[in-house]
Amino acid sequence: MRLFTPRFIKDLILIALFMGGWYILVNNPITHPVPEEVRGMWSIQLMQSPLIFGIAGHNFITLRNEKNTIVGELHGLATDASTRTWKYVGNNESDRLKVWYFSNSHEYTTQKNYSGIVMHKGSQEEVLSTWKKALLCKEKINALNLPYPPYGVKITGDTENSNSVAYTLTLCMGLDANHLGLITPGWGKNLLSDNLSQ
Repeated sequence: MRLFTPRFIKDLILIALFMGGWYILVNNPITHPVPEEVRGMWSIQLMQSPLIFGIAGHNFITLRNEKNTIVGELHGLATDASTRTWKYVGNNESDRLKVWYFSNSHEYTTQKNYSGIVMHKGSQEEVLSTWKKALLCKEKINALNLPYPPYGVKITGDTENSNSVAYTLTLCMGLDANHLGLITPGWGKNLLSDNLSQ
C-alpha cells in the first residue's frame, strides 16, 4: 500500500492552502494591525484580544503613559448578577454587561502584544482629559444594567457585548471608531444612544 497516493497528496495540498490562507487572514496589518509604539507621549489605544484562533476578538481600550506602559484598561465584561464579579466568558442568561476598569495590566490578562490602533496621543494632561470622558460613560453604561448574551453573541436582534462597550467608549471620547479585526459582533452598537428609551 503506497503512502503518497494522489488522494493523500491532494488532501495535503488542500490542508496547506487552508492553513496558509488562515494564517494570512489573521496575521496581516489590515485586519490585525500592530499599534505603533508611542514613546514620549501618552496615548489611548483600541486593542483586540483574539478569540477563535484570531478570527474573532474582544475589543477593549487601553491608556498608556509616556513609556508606552499600560496604566489603565476599560473592558466590557460579563458580570455575575449575584456575586457581581466579572468573568472571561458569560454563559448564564442572568449575566449583566458591565464596564470594568483595571489599573494594573495583569488584572485581566498578562498577554498584551495584541493587535491594536492608536486612537489618540498627546500630553499627559490632554490624554487624561479625553480618558475621563470614557470613565464618565462607563458609569452611564453600567447604570443601564444591560443583559450579557450567553457567549457574547445574540442570534436574533442586536448584540450588546464587549465590542459594543469599546465602540461606545470610543464615541464618548470623540475619537474615530476604526474597525479592528475580522469578526466583531456588537461593534457599531452605541449602547448609550440605542438604550435611551429603556
